[in-house]
This record gives sequence, structure tokens and C-alpha cells, in this order.
Amino acid sequence: MRLEPGEQVVVRTRRHPRALLGAASALVATAFLLGLGRGVLARPGLPGVVDRAAPWLDALLWAAAALAVLLGTLRPLLVWLTGRTVLTTARLIRRTGLGGGPDGAMPLVAIADVERRGRGSGAGDLLVLFQEPVRQVYWRLADVPEAARFEELLAETTRRARTVSWPAADLGGGPR
Repeated sequence: MRLEPGEQVVVRTRRHPRALLGAASALVATAFLLGLGRGVLARPGLPGVVDRAAPWLDALLWAAAALAVLLGTLRPLLVWLTGRTVLTTARLIRRTGLGGGPDGAMPLVAIADVERRGRGSGAGDLLVLFQEPVRQVYWRLADVPEAARFEELLAETTRRARTVSWPAADLGGGPR
């Protein structure tokens, strides 16, 4: 990430760790199903066809488990590790991780509205509306840790950015 001259990072964060609950559940379910399948294949007295195919079925179980762990656990973990939300003094930058969609940066002065939806443990989703000259852009920042504090920092930094971009008009009539 390249910063503009004079731009500073205010906050750099990633999604709350609870975003990994689905990945952890997939890992536990995969381990359970793999153990169950291998236990069935290890039973004595299997029909002849199943008994002869047991080594192939065991290899198939392991391959299915590896694929499930890769797609259901490792991929979400890598997306979580590589995804970032960065608030600078001039922009809000979103890095979505491994192929999770386009990365983007929007100027703070374009923010029209921010809505917070709490999800417990201090984390929540922020729905950010950017008003561009020809269109409106909505960003959903999911599972932001300490969402209330992040929203306050976003509002404060946006006010500062607008003050720098649009200084108040001199109402004093100039020098006397």
C-alpha cells in the first residue's frame, strides 16, 4: 500500500476472529466424518465388494477430507490473514484478501453516511455510503473489531479531511 505525500495511517485492522468460526466448524466436521468413514471401513465382516475396495475407499476418504480442509478451513484462514481495512488521514482502504473481490480505496471526503450494526463482543458491521459525483457506492465492512470506536475514528478523521479539503470561507472581510 502506497501512501500519498502527507498521508498517515490512523488504523489498520482485519476482521474479528469470529469470522473464522465457520472455518473451525468445517475442520471439526471434516475430522468427525473422516473418523466415522475410516471406522466403518475398519469394521470386520464387511461385504466382499466393500472389503476389497476398502483401500481405495480409504484413499478417497482422505482425498475428500484434504479437499474439505483446503477449501473449508485453509482458504478462509488465508483470506482472513490477508484481508485488511486501513483508515488513513485521507482515505479508507479495503483489501479483501485472496480473490475475495476487488480491493479499493475511497477518499474520506466522499463519505455520506455510516451505519453500524452491532454483532456482540464489540465487533460489528459498518455500512459506508460514498457519494461520488455520478454514483453512490456502498461498502460493507464486515466484522470490524471495536466497531463503535472505529466508527468514531472514521467520523473524526473524515471531519479533519473535509476541513483540509474545504477550508471555511473567511467571513471577517479580510485584513484591515
